[in-house]
Amino acid sequence: MKLICVRLLINNFAASLKFWRDIVGLTLTYSDETMGYAYFELDGTGLELFKRDEFMNSIGAVTTGQTSGEQQSVLNFKVEDVDATYAELLQRGANAISRPQDRPAWQARTAHFSDPDGHILEIYSPLSRNDIPTA
Repeated sequence: MKLICVRLLINNFAASLKFWRDIVGLTLTYSDETMGYAYFELDGTGLELFKRDEFMNSIGAVTTGQTSGEQQSVLNFKVEDVDATYAELLQRGANAISRPQDRPAWQARTAHFSDPDGHILEIYSPLSRNDIPTA
């Protein structure tokens, strides 16, 4: 099996499209506003946005129109400089969840944001060997 994309089921197409295209800066490959669908190409894989109700209806599933309100997914992006990327995303209007911090147990420096539907965007850079505790 090969993972070809991740599909995020969303409620507000315009807000989600703006977040991933304009704030995060992903390259939009295809978009259909009527269907509530967008596709972004990401280095050999893709990220799709699809309006929750449209997707559920298309597969014949009943939807209540409500979500649990809990974050249910994390998209993790490796970046060169977490602090610089964090500042850039804030400047573009991203909603920060956690500031940049070293996480030695994860062997990474991370920061977190939330998209309009509560999906978490994590940016990270590996910590150097000197920053990782040995015991």
